Amino acid sequence: MIKKIIDKRNYIILFVIIILIIWILFFNKKEIYIKSFNYFDKVITYKVYDKVNHKQITDDINNIYKKYEKMDFKGELSEDEKALIEYGKIIYYKSNGYIDITDGKLVDKIKNEEEYKFKTDIENVKITDNYLINDISFNFSEIISSYATNDVLYYFKQNDITKYIVSDDGDITAGKYYDKGKYSVSINNPSDNEILDIVYLENKSMATRNTVSEFRSYMINPKTSKKESKYDSVVVIANDNLTANMLANSLYLMDEDEGKKTVEDYHGEALWVIDDKIIKTDGFDKYLKND
Repeated sequence: MIKKIIDKRNYIILFVIIILIIWILFFNKKEIYIKSFNYFDKVITYKVYDKVNHKQITDDINNIYKKYEKMDFKGELSEDEKALIEYGKIIYYKSNGYIDITDGKLVDKIKNEEEYKFKTDIENVKITDNYLINDISFNFSEIISSYATNDVLYYFKQNDITKYIVSDDGDITAGKYYDKGKYSVSINNPSDNEILDIVYLENKSMATRNTVSEFRSYMINPKTSKKESKYDSVVVIANDNLTANMLANSLYLMDEDEGKKTVEDYHGEALWVIDDKIIKTDGFDKYLKND
């Protein structure tokens, strides 16, 4: 009788173990969230390793980007429009004038291959009672995508989402790594697409600007009113996506010495490619794969 009870108990234990194995293998799989969004004529891809509600996070990300895409800066301004304008004014000074949200007319003229002598209107960007008091030809194309993506990353922080990697049209922001090691990102030579280096990122952002066939507003230097491309490629690593974006857009137009000083001021690192020659700031190599 005792033997039968023991045998029965063993069968129950075995049955429970089998059920646990089946549950682990088939029902407890952690499905990675990966989704691409199309905003501002860019493809922005999110890969999240934390456990999230896929529908909820997709809806929330879409709502954040839609908020920025529908902005027209006409009539009474929303709080978000005022905040973006204020950030644009700040970034003008942080970038030493290389990023100018008032150069909309200049960008349009050069895009149409017309000459235009630009003078900044940044001091005339003033808001009274939620209305702009001057008619400004805005250009937010250099900052709006990174600004909106930063809003999504703030939403992640509020919801304890820490393990992710984001590609904002090629600009990379990496959160905490989901396992051992760090996220690896390649740096390619724009002339032949050959891999120059592999960068490891964790809780960092990397932005790249290069000579491409299509027109990009970051090629326009508001200081000279001309389209410029001093380098084949500029790569910047910084502590956050807004700083990386600002530095990459600015360094693409600066000479090397000014660029090194600027990236140092913001505790970043940079790499330049000029005619297949690579120039790096002193601390850039600490992010490289060395095997």
